[in-house]
Amino acid sequence: MTSKGGWWAWSTKKKVFLFSLIGIAIVAIGVGLGVGLGIGLKHGSDDNDEGSGSGGDTGGNTTVKWQPEVGVKWQIELLYPLNNTNIDADVYDIDLYDNEKSTISNLQDMGRKVICYFSAGTYEEWRSDASSFEDSDLGNNLDDWPGERWLDTNSKNVRKIMQTRLDLAQTKGCDGVDPDNIDAYDNDNGLKMTKSDAINYVNWLAGQAHSRGLSIGLKNGGAIISSVIKNMQWCVNEQCAQYEECDTYAAFTDANKPVFHIEYPKGDETNDEKNVTTKQMSSACKADSASDFSTVIKNMDLDNWVEYCS
Repeated sequence: MTSKGGWWAWSTKKKVFLFSLIGIAIVAIGVGLGVGLGIGLKHGSDDNDEGSGSGGDTGGNTTVKWQPEVGVKWQIELLYPLNNTNIDADVYDIDLYDNEKSTISNLQDMGRKVICYFSAGTYEEWRSDASSFEDSDLGNNLDDWPGERWLDTNSKNVRKIMQTRLDLAQTKGCDGVDPDNIDAYDNDNGLKMTKSDAINYVNWLAGQAHSRGLSIGLKNGGAIISSVIKNMQWCVNEQCAQYEECDTYAAFTDANKPVFHIEYPKGDETNDEKNVTTKQMSSACKADSASDFSTVIKNMDLDNWVEYCS
């Protein structure tokens, strides 16, 4: 009979020592994995708080309560507190600050959905929270819009202010939000804001809105559609017929999401209650790729007056 070597020749003490080393290694690996997972989770939650992020096309929970249908009829009025609810539209887009919670609930009692407008990309000196912005948050003035300046949307302070605005929209009972001026990259913003910055910011806004039960849409921003559309429930577009770019925004209707489309045939200076000409109506309503859009013809000041495509 041959004698056993190797493992079988080891003493019990030596075997116990080896098992102890293996046990320590397993515990160390488990602790390391746990710490790494914890850090990953913390980073995930930071993306939904104030962090600036780093671009990309991800951004929050895309499960929302309200996805409007393509072609739904709408009205937009931003000049003053809403004073006319007689327009037979399924969706109203109104100013977040100018309208009371009762106005929103009254519209909803009539079976309407309410989108609440605010500027997400500019400082407006007349807003009640204007003093919350820091000098470092502010860029160049907007052309033709006195009292407005571009914002550094990567700023933690700016994002904190926008979270507060979304809290207000939730408190007032808005069904969704219309965050304007996200396209600093396409303007002389004075802050070196880029398309990547806009993509990051819009997707961050989507995550913030969705976490509050609010739907959200892209305002203009044609150059970033492909990177944000999955987190958007609609698009609000201005003047794609005038600038011959409605085919760009048709990506939304192709994805079964509406395009709330505005044209201003009267120009910048005329704001009255006169109907537009047949030619102006045709140009606004028969643009290439816009047949499924929810088109309204408005005065530039976005008062109550509206015409619809016949």
